[in-house]
Amino acid sequence: MKGNLHKYPGRKWLKHEALWSEEELRSLLPETELFSPDSFLDMIERHAVLFLKPDLGMRGQGIVKVSREEDSACIIQTATKTYRHRDSNLASKRLKQLIGNKRYIVQQGIDLIRIKGKPVDFRVLLHIRPNKKWRFFGIMGKVAAKNRFVTNHSRGGKAIRLHQALSCTFGIPKEDSSKWDGRIKTLSGKIAKAMKIHYPNITELGLDIAIDTEEKIWLIEANTKPQYQLFRHHADPKLYDKIAYSVRVLRASALTARTTR
Repeated sequence: MKGNLHKYPGRKWLKHEALWSEEELRSLLPETELFSPDSFLDMIERHAVLFLKPDLGMRGQGIVKVSREEDSACIIQTATKTYRHRDSNLASKRLKQLIGNKRYIVQQGIDLIRIKGKPVDFRVLLHIRPNKKWRFFGIMGKVAAKNRFVTNHSRGGKAIRLHQALSCTFGIPKEDSSKWDGRIKTLSGKIAKAMKIHYPNITELGLDIAIDTEEKIWLIEANTKPQYQLFRHHADPKLYDKIAYSVRVLRASALTARTTR
């Protein structure tokens, strides 16, 4: 896997495999497989909730949630419809029908922290510096819209700051949230370093980070050409403009490099 020169590795499965090959990062990663009826049946036995995601997808499009109930019935939720099947075999057939020939991954569902019943996750933004070290811009949270299971801003998710999310869910005072900020920053640096080894040409990373109800941190996905609109709501009012400027510089540099080859 190392030495892959793709500028923007888009496939979720390839990025998962790259990070899974780094032993120190495995504990951060939800169990993930390429979707097939067999892989789904295996995983639904181990996890009460699964998410199926397009291998090449963005902004929460095409994501399917599957929940296994105590009587073994399965609830399948898409953005617009809900299906209930009495067992996982029937659910597997429905999923195959919904997905068709598209390439999907199936991922362990994480018991995300919630605010008023709405799931919350976080976006960490990093850019490469001229000295080849990563610059950590910060963390912003996303609260899913009502009756949505994805938190994406483009799907109605609302911005929330880390200390606000920790206060609402764990009762952590604002002054203690800096410890969490430090933990996430350290883990993000390790992830970014690993991604750079496997994909040397990447210059931007948007890490989708989750905190579960047991206070464990997870990496849901590493995005290599990320959106950054959430950072308009950061505590630092100048940060968004700094990010936008950095993006323009990085992408102009990449364009110049491509046209002069």
